[in-house]
Amino acid sequence: MQSPSDWKTRDQVTAAAWERFVAGCDVGDARVRPQILLSWSRCRDEYKIDPRQSCAPAADEYCDHSLKNDTVVAELGSVARSILQEVEALGGLLAITDGAGRILTALGDRRALRHGEQSNLAPWSAWSERATGTNGMGTALEDPRGILVWRSEHWCEGLRDWSCAGTSIRDPTTGQPLAVLDVSSWGKLLPDNVLPWLRRAVQGIESELRERAARDVSDIKAALERMDRRAGRPLIALDVGGGVVAVHDDGAFLAGISCLDLTKDFPALKKFVCQSISRARADRSWVGFAEPFIPSVGDIVPFTIRPVVKNNRVIGALLMLGESAGEHVSLEGQSATRSSGAPPRVLAVQGNRLIILYPDQIIFAEAERNTLWLTTDRGRIRARARGLEKLHNELRDKGFIRVHRHFLVNSKRISEIKRGFRGQLSLVMDPRCRKTVPVSRRREPGVRRALDL
Repeated sequence: MQSPSDWKTRDQVTAAAWERFVAGCDVGDARVRPQILLSWSRCRDEYKIDPRQSCAPAADEYCDHSLKNDTVVAELGSVARSILQEVEALGGLLAITDGAGRILTALGDRRALRHGEQSNLAPWSAWSERATGTNGMGTALEDPRGILVWRSEHWCEGLRDWSCAGTSIRDPTTGQPLAVLDVSSWGKLLPDNVLPWLRRAVQGIESELRERAARDVSDIKAALERMDRRAGRPLIALDVGGGVVAVHDDGAFLAGISCLDLTKDFPALKKFVCQSISRARADRSWVGFAEPFIPSVGDIVPFTIRPVVKNNRVIGALLMLGESAGEHVSLEGQSATRSSGAPPRVLAVQGNRLIILYPDQIIFAEAERNTLWLTTDRGRIRARARGLEKLHNELRDKGFIRVHRHFLVNSKRISEIKRGFRGQLSLVMDPRCRKTVPVSRRREPGVRRALDL
């Protein structure tokens, strides 16, 4: 670790570079670590974080839960308790966040916890880079290598009394972050070796995730073999990230092209698979297809995709070439309709009746677990279909705005816009229902643009 005088000089240099960077100047020649400089760029140019911010905002009220995420968080809790004594000896605190940067728990030195509460370094606060700028937790979500952030390296000036180190746990199949383990210290520098130490602490969890992913691959291959015996068509087995796991026994496809050629000619394959997996998680019986043009074949080749489910968990998918079954999904992820000229309609269920609704009759939609509820001029009715994203794609051009992961609103039916005491935006809908819908901070810029605020 550097001496106090060396660190003081480095901190002053970093603070001066930060001032120039905030002002819009190029600081490429300054002694700022590339990881930090890249993070600053995201904060300034992409996330538009106020550099004078002094604490983290409150996290969204709603969050996604899955067995994998909850299991990882529980295992991280055990790891945190096992190293808590060493962290307290550093005068620091331990924090665990979910994959979106929301703190789930914080424990450690009492003094550090008190200072943490002043900066909202406490449960139910948002520490992603998008919310709070460069910091150990948020930047670890962006960078798989993890990060050690010292004092003036923080993007927000009000956090410069802190030093923090974070390492993320990632899905070995998709690469998406599942959780973060972070050590933060107020008024003291963390030692250089704290980040490698944290990485070693989570190795057991990462190893277990890799083993589970390997078992899933074996089960996906087994599903391919079962389907192959009765399909009579070329098949591709894919993991939840859209990666090819296995192919039909003969390894060849239409017109003699290989799986590798096919995936090159269809670059949107991974995106299509990931969208399909998301829909299948909401409805295990979901089946869909796309009809891309494949240059090597010189024609449209339809793909049907079916989820592979194990213990009520979607672990992958089987893609069958030359078949069109289920829901027709465009390559942009928008549902296609085979009829033209007819106005869009939304089907809902009320008792034993099927209700036909037109967009103007819907005030807002709310996703509640696997159920989609519509607040309408006829009251609150359960939608026949599932998936808020699907409904949004169908009604996007009718003035519907996605304001939250759980809410879709009809912009024509907004009567008031309110700002809460913590700055959060909410929408008061049509006076006939007087319901208030929250706007998540992540979606607030898009909502402002859509409403021309």
